[in-house]
Amino acid sequence: MGLPGGDSRCPACGQPLYGWLQLDTPAGPTLLERCENCRLGLAAGLGPEDAANELLADAGSLGGGALELRVANRDSWQARLGGVNWAALEPGRGLYPTPGALELLARKSGLTLAGIRSPRWAGQLWMWQSLVNAFTFTHNFAIGVRNGLIRPSGGFAARLKYRIDAVVTVLATPLVLVVSIPLELVAALAGKGGVVVAVAAQPSEEYENVDQ
Repeated sequence: MGLPGGDSRCPACGQPLYGWLQLDTPAGPTLLERCENCRLGLAAGLGPEDAANELLADAGSLGGGALELRVANRDSWQARLGGVNWAALEPGRGLYPTPGALELLARKSGLTLAGIRSPRWAGQLWMWQSLVNAFTFTHNFAIGVRNGLIRPSGGFAARLKYRIDAVVTVLATPLVLVVSIPLELVAALAGKGGVVVAVAAQPSEEYENVDQ
């Protein structure tokens, strides 16, 4: 983990990185780090070039040399409320920027952002799952089941845990939705939604083939 004065530096602003949390994944634990300056969260060991590749990996082409960047917002209400239960904390995601950190990362990647927004409905699933995560044994149980990543397998204890999580999710959902839907709508209006979307201009040919 990054330590004050150590060699681990933020790929967005260059300041020292600190230990954030450990994310358990099927492949084993993944360490995440955070920057206290721009508040970027990222997978440990992700350098500037890796961060640029991660930022562009899921970028969508809008035509005319523009890209749509869609990232999990570490400065969102759901991230603050969820903590370690934040649903955006999932295997395979290496960047958790704030809007400010996103601007810095884009600039380091040779991109110019034309606008940043929090869509009203884009973060609803994460907000709901973040709140439900507080009641289940398994992180992101419902999302994992939907994506085929979590199945009722293993021994008696594992199957019992699966059934309990399923029942808890079903029973909690109506009450949680009453809170999660308006909360995320207000958060998005305040620029604190769980998902941040930015339109980025590509000033060079380096990114012409992104998402093609």
